[in-house]
Amino acid sequence: MSKVNIGLLISQSGPTGIWAPSCLNGAILSAAETNAAGGVHGREVNLVVRDAGWDPAVAARIARDLVEIDNVSVIVAMVASNARRRISFAIAGRVPFIYTPNYEMDAPEPTIALSATDDRLIPPMLAWIEQRFQARRFLMIGSDYRWPQRTMPMTGRMIAAAGGTVVGMLSRPLDAPEDWDRRAVEDIRKADPDVVLCFLVGDQGIPFYRIYGEAGLAGRIPRCAIATDETILTSLSPAAMEGLFAGACYFAAARTAPNTAFMERYWSSFGSLAPIPNAYGQSCYEGVSFALGLIGRCRSADPRRLLSLPPHGVEYRSARFDTATGTLSQRLPIYIAAADGLSFDVVARF
Repeated sequence: MSKVNIGLLISQSGPTGIWAPSCLNGAILSAAETNAAGGVHGREVNLVVRDAGWDPAVAARIARDLVEIDNVSVIVAMVASNARRRISFAIAGRVPFIYTPNYEMDAPEPTIALSATDDRLIPPMLAWIEQRFQARRFLMIGSDYRWPQRTMPMTGRMIAAAGGTVVGMLSRPLDAPEDWDRRAVEDIRKADPDVVLCFLVGDQGIPFYRIYGEAGLAGRIPRCAIATDETILTSLSPAAMEGLFAGACYFAAARTAPNTAFMERYWSSFGSLAPIPNAYGQSCYEGVSFALGLIGRCRSADPRRLLSLPPHGVEYRSARFDTATGTLSQRLPIYIAAADGLSFDVVARF
């Protein structure tokens, strides 16, 4: 059986490397399900996995290698926003580029995005926060790179439009020492906001959340985060989890029939000690399924033909929707969840 090569570009190192095991499992499961059903028009799916790292220039070079050396038909990527645009333009017009996580609203680029941009994700979160906590005064903290640098000011404008106030905006260096987090927590104590909004990517949130809990603020000033998932909870104490909420388009605890079925297949495939299939891992499951749906609809793995096919009619397997498959035209659910042990329990859906 001839093979169809799908490039999987994930950050196995750097701040987002914490999600790599779940991402890899999600992609493997998606490819395995297709192969078990006979492949794509009789052709076996072959995942070509590469580490994108953190540096955008390195990620773009590796993406070009996937095209020029590994002869992939599509690239599926779960990388940070600092690399996304660099990759998309580096391989523009050569192969379809499928980006799986949520990201900042930005200028147009040659990317097929499967998740919501933050201009859609944040408004229902803010409305829920304002109602739940009667919040009017907000402080934001985010990692010092592209995504928070663009999303935090946008969020500030949304808060102002609703009559609220931003009392502080902290930018956490990616290599911040523990003293930085301690000073940040003291700054938050002095500012005394109603809520802290967190845009800390990957493992960047762990030291801040720990110190926040140790300082006794967790029970007094709630935190609401994006890019904080079940994986992060495995590194936190109960004190650090108190008053920690997160917003995303997927949580493992979502009570839908497609997600229940997905979770059963995931645990039976990888075992009870496998990493929790968080939003990023599930998005890679979707990304590979979308790539294969694109090839199946086109009836060709030729990148030039794939690039000419409109992506919005492609169906792909997903655990996010209320149906087992989705398309780009379907509205993604938006969940708010509360940290509880090793899981996030859904408390609201929009």
